[in-house]
Amino acid sequence: MKKVFTLILAVGTILQSCRYKTQDQDREKRASKLIEATIQSDSVKKGTISAASFIGKTTDQSEVSKMHTCLGAMLAAGVSKDKYALSQYSTSVDHCQRGQSKFVIERFLRHEPNGKSVFLIVDELDVVADYPRICYSKFQLAIENNTQGDYLVEFYDTNAEIITQVNKIWRIDLEKEKFVEIAKPKNLTLMNPDYVESDEDSTFTSSP
Repeated sequence: MKKVFTLILAVGTILQSCRYKTQDQDREKRASKLIEATIQSDSVKKGTISAASFIGKTTDQSEVSKMHTCLGAMLAAGVSKDKYALSQYSTSVDHCQRGQSKFVIERFLRHEPNGKSVFLIVDELDVVADYPRICYSKFQLAIENNTQGDYLVEFYDTNAEIITQVNKIWRIDLEKEKFVEIAKPKNLTLMNPDYVESDEDSTFTSSP
């Protein structure tokens, strides 16, 4: 009888130990998920631009006006009588070159009494920059039917005067008011808008 009791006690201890082990594993899993959720939440708070679309909003609305403006450039009028601009918005200046941002096409609406221009956002393009591997800039090019137009280009910046590694190109189509991705032309090279010659260049070296 004593042996049977000892055996039952031993089995009970093993089962109880297994149950505690399972509970511990469950606690660890829940803790891991909580940590992961916290990290994801922090990532969202620390800098991802709103996933909500800006299309149809005006530049004086709070969702847009509270964003950091990385870029603002008027676009060639072309055949349209309307005035358009290309802008880039992010949550902070750091995200202009390294992080998530929006490029938008804006159509001019009106001037405020204080002289500020108000635009309507008609299209957008969400991008993630990672300088120097993934960079974005506006170029005026004549690559379709030899007609010059405005293009948004994704490229690799080697800190050289000429850009040779182009990843993607979008035509800024003002008739459709859209970003239209086009096939990348072969052997396309561009002048790097951000290239600055080094002070060590011979042209900057003063003679003794």
